[in-house]
Amino acid sequence: MKHVGPDGPTHVGPFKVAGVLGQGGMGRVLLCAGPDGRLVAVKQVLAHFADDEGFRARFRREVAASRKVSGAYTAAVMDADPDAPTPWLASVFVAGPSLGAVVKADGALDEAAVHRLAAGLASALAEIHRAGLIHRDLKPDNVLLTEDGVRVIDLGIARVTEGEAEAEGDTGLTRTGWVIGSPSFMSPEQAESKPLTPASDVFSLGSMLVMAFTGSSPFAGASTLRTLYDVVHAVPDLSAVPVGLRGIVERCLAKDPAARPTPAELLELLGPVAPAGRQWPAAVDRMLADQRTAIDRLLSGGAGTESVPPMAVPEPEPVPEPELRSAAAPAPVADEAVDRAAAAAAVATATEPSHTLPRSRSRTVALVAAGVLVATGVGVGAYALDGVAGGAAPAAYADVPACPKATRNIALTGRDAKEDFHSATENQAHTMCSWFDPMTGSRIGQVRWDVKRGRDDVANAKLQQTAFAADAAEGRRASNLGFGDGAYWKSADTDQTCVLYVRSGNLVVSASVYHPGACEQKAKEVAKAALAAVPAK
Repeated sequence: MKHVGPDGPTHVGPFKVAGVLGQGGMGRVLLCAGPDGRLVAVKQVLAHFADDEGFRARFRREVAASRKVSGAYTAAVMDADPDAPTPWLASVFVAGPSLGAVVKADGALDEAAVHRLAAGLASALAEIHRAGLIHRDLKPDNVLLTEDGVRVIDLGIARVTEGEAEAEGDTGLTRTGWVIGSPSFMSPEQAESKPLTPASDVFSLGSMLVMAFTGSSPFAGASTLRTLYDVVHAVPDLSAVPVGLRGIVERCLAKDPAARPTPAELLELLGPVAPAGRQWPAAVDRMLADQRTAIDRLLSGGAGTESVPPMAVPEPEPVPEPELRSAAAPAPVADEAVDRAAAAAAVATATEPSHTLPRSRSRTVALVAAGVLVATGVGVGAYALDGVAGGAAPAAYADVPACPKATRNIALTGRDAKEDFHSATENQAHTMCSWFDPMTGSRIGQVRWDVKRGRDDVANAKLQQTAFAADAAEGRRASNLGFGDGAYWKSADTDQTCVLYVRSGNLVVSASVYHPGACEQKAKEVAKAALAAVPAK
């Protein structure tokens, strides 16, 4: 929560801007005041996306979806102008921390609080589904714990059900090969890019109840694809869920959508919730008080604060993905194998090593499951596998050389073989090489090559594309490189560090460069040389 700054808007429509509640790569949420003094949260698309008619159309759909649902369980829409030069949507400001923020700050909830949470979520979903919508991104950060109960926010990727689609002329809920949502809280049918029904939201609800008891999703894995695989195939560990709710959670997490209860049935299973003057644990009251203090300070012209959990911001539309077909899915791989060398599994991947540079500042870069193909605040375009889609043979690579040969033409100095890494299995091959400043010992470069193999060339390329696009959801698209089938920039800790990922067929190259002044150009040069170092079949 902070001031909008001297270059920011003073008004959006009839609303006076007080500050910024949250911001992402596609838009921001402003705290505003209406003419009557009422606080309003205004979701505003960033100006450079306003000329994108496709994005504007998606924003119109969000406005329409938000207006369909009662404000009793969401944030009621007050006004909107999707056709303004900078489109915006104004909702009643709902005070309260998100479920994710509460669990992170205070730990797991007790059984009584989770029972109340479950009833609130079921009531909210009943209203959303009654309006003919499916939320599709029900997760802890989209659930607010308020003084009067649960509010579900951010209908940015909600879509109409099939019956409503026919009435409104919508061509369908999803497109083949599009994966939509947040991996740890997806339903199996979402993870496999299948058509969705309201039962998909019920599965997400079940995952959130487990998270409320344990602090994490029952399917959270070491990588995005591992998480998706577990959502589809793994039996969740519910031992931490109290017996009184375990059976209900089990039904919500049924792999078969038809076996899950509807929200109405879920309310019957839960039974009545005892009324209470204080709805939530004391931590929620403290966070609410902190939020009010920060707002008062902001409205009075004082300094803002970053400690208040931000509101949801507009998310970009998902990117197309090849389906993860359960029929061909192998047995789960061991976590140790997923950590470094990939195992012989169609959806196995390796966790990324730290690319944070220089070495003195390095730390583990964790994969954030905030959205596989709904990027978390950053836009990632579609990484089309043109050769596969068009019938032409994709680029194919059988192996990656070890560092002495792979780095021969890479224009970096300070090679150090101590951290070289090379592994090969029947299904994958990896090489990683590093460079260090000889004076300071700080890492100045790291390149990694990853090849998927073990199948025919088209299958290998499709498998690599799946992993690449899922990871790309956390990055920024790199356009017009002149080489590779797709590329994205991964965020780094400093402006002098650039991390570029490039895919060519079944090969992915990552180039991390610490280069003050022009690190993006240097990273492109390194990535191009690294790609050329691997001979195609």
